[in-house]
Amino acid sequence: MEEYEYGNLPLTPAIIEELTVRLFNGKMVKRDEIIRKVIGYHKTNGGLDPEAKDFSRSVKTALASMSKKGWSTNKSYGFWEIHREDSPIIGDINEEGKEEDIIKDDTPSPNSIYGSGDSAVYLYYYEAYKKLSLLQNVQTWPCKIGKTDRNPVTRILSQISTALPELPTIEYIIETDDASLLETTLHSILKLKGKQIEESPGTEWFDTNPDEVIELIKSIDVNLLKSAKSPISINTESININQNFDDED
Repeated sequence: MEEYEYGNLPLTPAIIEELTVRLFNGKMVKRDEIIRKVIGYHKTNGGLDPEAKDFSRSVKTALASMSKKGWSTNKSYGFWEIHREDSPIIGDINEEGKEEDIIKDDTPSPNSIYGSGDSAVYLYYYEAYKKLSLLQNVQTWPCKIGKTDRNPVTRILSQISTALPELPTIEYIIETDDASLLETTLHSILKLKGKQIEESPGTEWFDTNPDEVIELIKSIDVNLLKSAKSPISINTESININQNFDDED
């Protein structure tokens, strides 16, 4: 068996480029599939985990570099055509999928994922509010703390207005078997501390920061923060930003 040339090496954008061509040349493919198959191929053949905290961002960097070299083309939201002329063609280009049913290529990824379970509590915020607070020497800013029984990123995207000039920063996702209990407990503590932003839409915005909330979670149950995962463990393949989530907070 031929030795894998990137064995015992962490995944970098340069290696991602080579593996993307190797696995998908001549195909149109979703970026999420590139993320899954590239890291799977690399680790199966003896490669190491990526050093970058956000692997999906490394894939974006690789695809952008490939585009400049003429090796890839961003055909639609989340779809890339791979076409390096001096490499073997893998197969026919697949043009399946509708634009409204696929993820935008700039979809945010969570910075950290903790715990395990069928539901999740998430925290996100907008960078503009954080920067404004820090400029005023204030260490807290508006943060949304919510829960979902579905894909957390899908849930967050369903709340985003197209009128906003930026995507949110998803600081972390806490997977648990009882997201309702964890969310209710966090909300109750923050309300008692006078942190709820009453003029905000809904009841889930608090004047806090990710570190403060993490400390609260530790005081509730430190085991919730065990088994930290890579952000790529969240499957965003089937995200549809038009989904209805009226039954969730």
